[in-house]
Amino acid sequence: MKELAEWVRDEAMKRGVQFADARIVESAHTSMSRQDGKTDRLSQGTSVGIGVRVLLEGAWGFASTNSLTREDLRKCLEGAMEMAKASGARVAEPGVVAEVEPLTAEVVSDFTTDPREVGVDRKMEVVRQLESVAVDRVGPHLANSIAGYGDDVTRTVVCNTLGTCVDQTQVRTSAGVGITAVKDDVRQRGYEHRNGLAGFELAEGIDPEEVSVKAADTALMLLDARRAPAGNFPVVLHPSIVGIFIHEALGHNAEADHVIAKDSIIEGKLGRQIASELINVIDDSTIEGSWGSYEYDSEGTPGGRCVIIENGVLKGFMHSLETAAKMGVAPSGSARAQGASSPPVVRMSNTIVSPGESTLDELVKDIDLGVLLEGGQWGYVLCVKGQYTCHAGWGRMIRNGELAEPIRDVTMSGTILDTLKNVDAVSKDFEMLPKGGTCGKAGQGMYVNGGGPYVRVSELVVGGQEQV
Repeated sequence: MKELAEWVRDEAMKRGVQFADARIVESAHTSMSRQDGKTDRLSQGTSVGIGVRVLLEGAWGFASTNSLTREDLRKCLEGAMEMAKASGARVAEPGVVAEVEPLTAEVVSDFTTDPREVGVDRKMEVVRQLESVAVDRVGPHLANSIAGYGDDVTRTVVCNTLGTCVDQTQVRTSAGVGITAVKDDVRQRGYEHRNGLAGFELAEGIDPEEVSVKAADTALMLLDARRAPAGNFPVVLHPSIVGIFIHEALGHNAEADHVIAKDSIIEGKLGRQIASELINVIDDSTIEGSWGSYEYDSEGTPGGRCVIIENGVLKGFMHSLETAAKMGVAPSGSARAQGASSPPVVRMSNTIVSPGESTLDELVKDIDLGVLLEGGQWGYVLCVKGQYTCHAGWGRMIRNGELAEPIRDVTMSGTILDTLKNVDAVSKDFEMLPKGGTCGKAGQGMYVNGGGPYVRVSELVVGGQEQV
């Protein structure tokens, strides 16, 4: 693979391009699930392909192919060059690439058991056990059960005309269970998932008594939970909500391509106070074992720790080779692509809020009437307007400085900068999400994760179905 990528790079240099990279991606994956006590889905597959990107007279071109013959690689390069020439007349701002020191590396992520060497029966037994323990726990309230497992081994070789050539293999594994309980006309779901940059040992090390029981207990608890109230409240955010909020609300706005396109609410605010002094935000691709981690991005640039907010002040953005050149800074190793058929774009990795000094009890005790939001599920942001919504599966009311009755199906919404400025306490407790996710951007999905401490916001819009 390395020789082929170098050959394409060398051919591109002979043709006088400003910049070119060749990225070969080879992957093997397994995915399986059981539903209601029966095998529901099983798939295994391998794939290989190359994506070739060129910068020619200020215009970018990209092409890909699943064939690695020299003839097809030549055609792929020519296709990328033809695309660059065709788009040249419509380029408003010429493309550029940051000048970086070339590097050569060969790395493999840490793992103990290669999932490719584990049989399907052994993997399915993990799934069966996760489901059966959850079913036993929920008992007569069972409406539906589903458990799943997945693994992915991906090797990526990137060579570019700057002299960089990186060969990186990453192994990821995941497993989880979802359980739906019913009582009268109420149906509620509990879900627990574990994943990470690891081998089959991650799935085999899951304790069903913890994961499956927790999922079932959540579903049962929500059957008796009241509907969430609607209105403005002081709110304490659980780390699972903080991780989703900081990813959706701030992270996408701090991707430099959005900033350059003036699609970000924080464009033009570098060096300014945009959040409470208690807020520190970092995107870090080097967190050991985390779902969103990597050593090198899809351009062959080393990943690292990118400080976005420090003591409330906007310090920086996430960058690719191109956005770094346009802003006159060093690339942060944040250009990532889904497979060989997509070009790299600026993406998050593990986006976190740093811990503070308070305890959870201290965050709660000063609230007469408020809400603790837990069970982060999903979020959405409109970057250019700075508006966001995050959904929590459940939470608790806070009454007279104490946690009170559980609530379900609750959302929080607002404007990003107002929410960040209204943070008035941050806990010393910190959690990375036990399950990462897949973030969508530019039609691509990418492994990401997040986390943080408990965070208190003095006032926030909570969406529910009932009055207090």
